Amino acid sequence: MEVQLLVVEGCPHQEQARRDLEAALRGSIIETPIQVVLVGSQDDAEFLRFPGSPTIRIDGEDVDPRPDLPVGLACRTYRDATGKTVGSPPIERIRAAVEARRRGRLRTFQRDGAGLVAAVAREVADDEAADEEGGSGSAHPPDAGR
Repeated sequence: MEVQLLVVEGCPHQEQARRDLEAALRGSIIETPIQVVLVGSQDDAEFLRFPGSPTIRIDGEDVDPRPDLPVGLACRTYRDATGKTVGSPPIERIRAAVEARRRGRLRTFQRDGAGLVAAVAREVADDEAADEEGGSGSAHPPDAGR
């Protein structure tokens, strides 16, 4: 999982966003590093499609997608569960984004793992069938002592 915290220099909400992000990631079996991206120019902001500081992205997706926000070097505000304006993404929103990514990755892993297990089972069955037919088509060399 790729985790980014995008900020402008001197962002007063950077530390709160980082603490909440670390707390949301803490439940993981595998430690997930946080890449802090300092957005220093309007060109950088445009290149990164940066809607303001702080922005948290999980696998490239904003934890609070708001396509209506302009791109630029500015502070960003959020709404918490009560509707109050806050300066960093609410931890509930961060946790939901992290868990959604974990579930998606787990499903992919499980699907890929199931496919691998099925392929190995087919190969074993093919080998056993070939052995029963007297070794023809078997990937195993015949015993030298026979």
